[in-house]
Amino acid sequence: MLHLFKKNKSIILLLISVLVFVYLVLSYQTNIFKYLFPSKVWAHRVITIDKYKEVQGVFKGAELDLVFDLSKNNFEVNYPPLKSIGLTLVDFLKQKKTYNNFNIWLDFKNLNNSNYRQSAEKLESIVRLLNINLKNIIVESKKPFFLKEFSKKGFKTAYYLPSNISMFTSEDIVTTSKLIQSTNVDFISSDIKDYSFMKEYFPKTKIITWVIDTPRSIKSRYNLKRSIVNFIRTFRVLNDNNVEVVLVKFVARSGNR
Repeated sequence: MLHLFKKNKSIILLLISVLVFVYLVLSYQTNIFKYLFPSKVWAHRVITIDKYKEVQGVFKGAELDLVFDLSKNNFEVNYPPLKSIGLTLVDFLKQKKTYNNFNIWLDFKNLNNSNYRQSAEKLESIVRLLNINLKNIIVESKKPFFLKEFSKKGFKTAYYLPSNISMFTSEDIVTTSKLIQSTNVDFISSDIKDYSFMKEYFPKTKIITWVIDTPRSIKSRYNLKRSIVNFIRTFRVLNDNNVEVVLVKFVARSGNR
């Protein structure tokens, strides 16, 4: 009887240890991913100076949203439709002294036929002024044709794929493949949910992606299951040599914007 009790006690302790381990892994998965894949894990949507200052000591790169004002010939750091705070890209990037080992992903929201030349020239002048290596910059847009101007200047470029790519027909896939090849972008980008689709249909192009649907709490059975699925999926994606960057949520002490 005593032997049976000791055996059951050992099993219970083992189960508790496993559950605690799983809970800690899921609760601190961003830290685990940063430790295992330090060069690939960057911060998502960093659009305030306070948040940017915090990110610099935590990640190897950050993603920010840009709008180009043609009349002012200047970039503004902002995520429409949020109200502008008048933060220019120059003032933002000045908050870091050196960019030797730090990377910037620029989500260019309004790249178009009217501003692609002027914006490329402006971005080139900004990075040269601040002594930033052009290869440390990724310019992303939903208009890949206009990214050619940035590629010519030495920037890395990414085609932000349509949000409905999982519903593409075979004809859509062929058209998109030709567009990727003709624009010679360095990367394709989409939500991590589209990873399998990108890998299957555009295998020759490197991927940059983001994961921002991680449950805030894992207390419920549903969220626990989602967290486990998300962890396995994100690890698989990060472990893929064809994936260059994975953006993750980062909530700054100064606020979430």
